[in-house]
Amino acid sequence: MNFELAKPTTSGIASIPSNKASVMSKVSLKNLIKKHSKSLGFDLVGFSPIDVNDEAFAQYKNWLQNEFEADMSYMSEEARAQKRSSADNLLENAKTVISLAVNYYHDQPPLPKNHGRIARYAYGRDYHKTISKNLKKLEEFIQENTNGKTISYVDTGPILERTFATQAGLGFIGKNTCLITDEFGSWVFLAEIITNLEIQPRGPKSPTCKKINPGVKCGSCTKCIDACPTGAIKRLPNGTYAIDANLCLSYHTIENREPSLPPKIQKAIHKTKRIFGCDICQEVCPHNCRAKSAHANTATTPKPIAGSSLPLAKIASLKTDEEFTKAFAGSPIMRAKRKNLQRNAGYLT
Repeated sequence: MNFELAKPTTSGIASIPSNKASVMSKVSLKNLIKKHSKSLGFDLVGFSPIDVNDEAFAQYKNWLQNEFEADMSYMSEEARAQKRSSADNLLENAKTVISLAVNYYHDQPPLPKNHGRIARYAYGRDYHKTISKNLKKLEEFIQENTNGKTISYVDTGPILERTFATQAGLGFIGKNTCLITDEFGSWVFLAEIITNLEIQPRGPKSPTCKKINPGVKCGSCTKCIDACPTGAIKRLPNGTYAIDANLCLSYHTIENREPSLPPKIQKAIHKTKRIFGCDICQEVCPHNCRAKSAHANTATTPKPIAGSSLPLAKIASLKTDEEFTKAFAGSPIMRAKRKNLQRNAGYLT
């Protein structure tokens, strides 16, 4: 995702009594965490120091200065913004960030008549909840083998998750500002565990922290920029790229609570049929030729709730918030709320 879609929350800090301290080496602990994370359904795992690369933090501050966050004030609050410079601001004496990724890709059938398209990430159960459960299990595993403290996040909290994922070697950030991995392209959910264990030592700047600004590995390709129906992908004066939420269909169809959307956004929704989220900049990305369908034990349960599309008639028939909740309980669709989903669907008629 191109910006935080959930209000910032965190898990509780977990610790283990000192009598269970481990004497295992950093390499052994890394290998144990990697192996156990895979058994829990995480597809990728990496480790990085706690400090955000200077270039990446400057990129984030520049995004705010351009007011690209729209009305997502939790992104621009000064105290929270500054916390994003280092994981040390989120956990006392933090030493390592463990970055994890879960593949969520699945094929989408052609859009049926009188349906609206749903972004792939919202196909099944809310990934915040499903991934959080497995994060807790991984934290418990770390506790059983060390005397460390941890705190975890899933697309929430004041943390630059794509930057840490890049610094951990999981991939690079493309011009569409998505993390692009070698294994799955950009179709991954991200999560983090911050710990005071020195699994990855703190240093001035590790080699993986260099040149991670959006777009540096995309070459001359502009397919995502050309395909964006609203021109939301902006090239900045320094040659890097950012998403302007004021123009992004994902922002407007999910986060924007206004009863009516700007005319340009209405036209784009009508043309693209996107009523919850938008995958266009990912669908055209050449790196996503490596996409693989998610397996059954990941956060993307094979049982759909919203599925790949929704009938417009079904959306219009929801007369109360109770009916909406009954239809979409446990789904990311709940984020949009009934009136806004009906607003979006109304632009298709």
